[in-house]
Amino acid sequence: MNGRIDDSMNSNYDFRVMRILRKRRHLTLEKLAEQSNLTYATVVAVESNKTHPSLKTLDALAHALHVSTSQLINFAEQRYSLKRKAQIKPQTCSCRIAQFGPAKMIHVTAQTGDQIEGMDEHGNVHEMCYIIHGIVDLHLEECIYRLEQYDTFLFNGMHRHSYHQIETGEFVMIHIPQDVTVIERLLSQNPQ
Repeated sequence: MNGRIDDSMNSNYDFRVMRILRKRRHLTLEKLAEQSNLTYATVVAVESNKTHPSLKTLDALAHALHVSTSQLINFAEQRYSLKRKAQIKPQTCSCRIAQFGPAKMIHVTAQTGDQIEGMDEHGNVHEMCYIIHGIVDLHLEECIYRLEQYDTFLFNGMHRHSYHQIETGEFVMIHIPQDVTVIERLLSQNPQ
């Protein structure tokens, strides 16, 4: 090994994540090699992402790390991060929306008396809101929840709901797809 990652390696996997798993188990490289019945050099090569490990090797490492082989492979799948500018959405309040497919983060700045409704913005999502400052009444089905600075609230976004600004302020709504594979598919796409 020359200390460089082989350019021909499959870039879909990054086994450097093993270091995190190993440290969580309070294992040294030597101890991991011992517990997996692999050589020290093999463990170092896999953890530094300088080799194509066999399934047998991954199985031994996963067992020593107390995860399944499929979990280890899943942890090693390289994820791309995505960056986009938030878009301004015209409403009575000031809303900026950052959107990745059905996943959204909506930053709301509202004045006393403003009402924020966005049921047309929803798919099959969980919604979480976080009050930065001010007071908001969340009307969820037949209930009203008073939310103040630093309060958070999580609910099924498919339920009928709206926000009523009681005191001028700002808050964030986050739409999390109930099917998390949607996010995994977005992150596995090549960045644009």
